[in-house]
Amino acid sequence: MKRSKIILGLLSLVLIVTASVILVSKSQFFDATPSSQVFIYTEYNGTYFPYTVKVVYYPGNMSNINMSMPTVWPVTNSQQDHNAVVQTSCKAILQGVNWDLPAAQIAGGVSIPLTTPPTQLPGANVMGVKKALVMLTQMVGQPLGVTLADNLLFVEMDSLPGSIFAINPVTGQIVWYATGLASYAMNNPIVWNGIVFVTVGDVGFNFANFVHYEKGQYDQIVRGMGYGAIYAFNATDGRLIWMRFTMGEAMPAPAVYNGILAYTTGAGCFIGVNASTGQVIWMDRFAGLFASMSSVNYYVLPNGTPLFIGGFTSLSKPYGLLIAVNGYNGEEVWNATLPAPNEPYNTGMGDVPPAVSQKYGIVVQSTVANAEPNGTVDTMLLAVNATNGKVLWTTNLGRGYTPPAFKGGIPLIVGDTVYVGIPSLGRVAAVNLLNGSILWETRLPDLQIPPSYPGGPRGSPTYYHGLLWVAAGQYIYVLNPHSGKIITMYYVGGRFGIVNPVIAGGTMYLANSYGWVIALPLSQIFPDWMNY
Repeated sequence: MKRSKIILGLLSLVLIVTASVILVSKSQFFDATPSSQVFIYTEYNGTYFPYTVKVVYYPGNMSNINMSMPTVWPVTNSQQDHNAVVQTSCKAILQGVNWDLPAAQIAGGVSIPLTTPPTQLPGANVMGVKKALVMLTQMVGQPLGVTLADNLLFVEMDSLPGSIFAINPVTGQIVWYATGLASYAMNNPIVWNGIVFVTVGDVGFNFANFVHYEKGQYDQIVRGMGYGAIYAFNATDGRLIWMRFTMGEAMPAPAVYNGILAYTTGAGCFIGVNASTGQVIWMDRFAGLFASMSSVNYYVLPNGTPLFIGGFTSLSKPYGLLIAVNGYNGEEVWNATLPAPNEPYNTGMGDVPPAVSQKYGIVVQSTVANAEPNGTVDTMLLAVNATNGKVLWTTNLGRGYTPPAFKGGIPLIVGDTVYVGIPSLGRVAAVNLLNGSILWETRLPDLQIPPSYPGGPRGSPTYYHGLLWVAAGQYIYVLNPHSGKIITMYYVGGRFGIVNPVIAGGTMYLANSYGWVIALPLSQIFPDWMNY
């Protein structure tokens, strides 16, 4: 793989905030006190923002108890293995809390009632239901799930300009929110050392990129029609700490390990920065590649060296790569792809965040592959050695019509089992991590699939209390993880895009494409969950 090192000093955009205005105004959003604090940011040490970044802080809405939650959410979906279970001592959360928040409405969008049929979504009358559902997920609501750390619930909202919310997980009251981010915010916020990291970007390509493609100038193609950027906010009050613009979109979530924050972009950049200051430590450019939604993960070698791992789409063969770089110096350690005769398709390997088993030293990713003229694809699961990138096995999970937008399912690793969704078929599969054998596949009822609907599930399942919890379509499904048998299904409404349920105690936290953040008691979803 061709790799070019970029002079760090020339590209560093890490600056100190030089202008902020603090205002006091009446609270409108569930504040328990009569006032809020507002922080306004229009520039960053001489570099202007495209939109005014406005942070509104409601100190009275912060909980006054320590919920004993982890202070770190280092990768998308919480952990290397993507199991989004959070420990807490909070009695209310242990028992189960119930609230919903129209976050998109507060961000300037519309929080659509969850019972609204897809035919009434924006643009559905001209683009059809499938495209309307996808467009709403990409442009208005939240494609992924929430982040639960530092006694707060964090969630991003797409509604342009992008936004982030910090919410009291017990009451659903807003502690702070920031609007005016440079582009769509569509991933999990990452939390470390009292800092919340938010990446932004869009799915588009401008016409110049099509010209480059027609001429075979793949090295010049960059994904993202608008701005890409990464922001670091104070987790407690939302004050801006640092930010960087990026080359191309920055839709994937970054990963943080040992004070190093690594992220990827639509220009094929893989960048490591000091998480506290934003100062660049290393920067790679893999020309001809671009990241879509494949959030960065990490694996720690036996000698203690971290490898940051991200998925990229390639516009020429092999059409998709997993790339691992040394977390301390950015040197490429290995790259891997789906071996022949299989061939990754579309944005597949650049879409899905890889899951990592630190115990077994295995990286797992799903991708669509082997496209046919009739519009069908295989969904493949790929496992590689985390140390050297050697492909250990590949498994074909089934063939169906190509899903729109995000193409695969985010894997979850529990012990020696991988659980993953198959969006083209509306199924969940369990696969042996060590040899790739399929243990079971289950079709989720009432989940509409391609070619007429987007399909699912795309988000990773969550393993908790001996049960598998899956968000897909309009429902939460509860499965037996050993047999795949559906125990129950619970109607929520709206749409779950790439959402993984986040569970703490007796509460599930969700984001919905219709513009809502939701907390549900597990006893409401499955009354007998504690006795199962």
